[in-house]
Amino acid sequence: MKRTSLVLAATVAAGLLSAGTAAASDWTMSHLPTPGGDALRVVATDGAGSYAGHFDGGLLTWSGGAVHDHGIPAGYNTVDTVDENASGTVLLNSYAISTRANRSFVFENGVFQVLENVPGYAQTRVTGINDRGDIVGRVFNDPRYGSWAAFWPGGDRAHPVRLDSPPLLSPVDVDHDGTILMQEQYGGTWLWKDGAAQQLVLPDGIRESRALAIRGGKVLADLEGGPRVWTAFDTSVPVPDGMTANALTSSGQVAGCMRTPDASTIPAVWSLGGQVETLPAPSSGCATIAGENGEVVGTLAENGPYDTPVVWRRG
Repeated sequence: MKRTSLVLAATVAAGLLSAGTAAASDWTMSHLPTPGGDALRVVATDGAGSYAGHFDGGLLTWSGGAVHDHGIPAGYNTVDTVDENASGTVLLNSYAISTRANRSFVFENGVFQVLENVPGYAQTRVTGINDRGDIVGRVFNDPRYGSWAAFWPGGDRAHPVRLDSPPLLSPVDVDHDGTILMQEQYGGTWLWKDGAAQQLVLPDGIRESRALAIRGGKVLADLEGGPRVWTAFDTSVPVPDGMTANALTSSGQVAGCMRTPDASTIPAVWSLGGQVETLPAPSSGCATIAGENGEVVGTLAENGPYDTPVVWRRG
């Protein structure tokens, strides 16, 4: 579809959105600079105007209006950026083709630092970091025989531990108080804290959910019928109908996009108790990251097969 058609479709669809949706005239959009290369993705933010992601050349960070290419850890071939915390610590996974090794790193003070293996396990894949520096992920030897949840304490990452959690629960994210968001294989969403697991209560008739994020005691998960936000393990509210949800802040702001009749999408945000606000965009796109400072990052379909990264700010 031509770009002009996407713009027209988004404009028409905006007029078809529900009465609980409003165009956000007080938001402005700007493009993030890129270094070139393929498959660029912005994945995380420190919540204060800096971002982290990756492309085919390695780890990327954005700060002060510029993009910085940090390459790939020595001896490895790929970078998969996972998360970033308020201190600017970037969490990532890498793979070495020659040794078939999956290892995880933090990028701090301009240096890649490998995370220690959990004793007895040679491979790691991390999934989240909180502002204390706690890290969660999975450890394994041969992936054909499963993996186990693991935890790297922020104050002592040299001594990670395998969690004594049920074997079908995999860590997805970690809140700033250490509560771990876990996903059950072919099942529900769970919270793990102080050695105890608690399942989120799903709406009647729903048996499966997909955990997305935890922030400030709130949980975002996707399920049949649309995404929901939990403010307690047994209390949830639906994200407005027609909105895809990708990210959550501790205040309860959700970033995502509104689906349109022609299968294009309009970037959007929604806060608990409020209405959906569509974000200004010249073409089809979606919001994918929500910062604690109110900034929202997303992508637009205006660069052939590759998405263009943009940031929205109020005012």
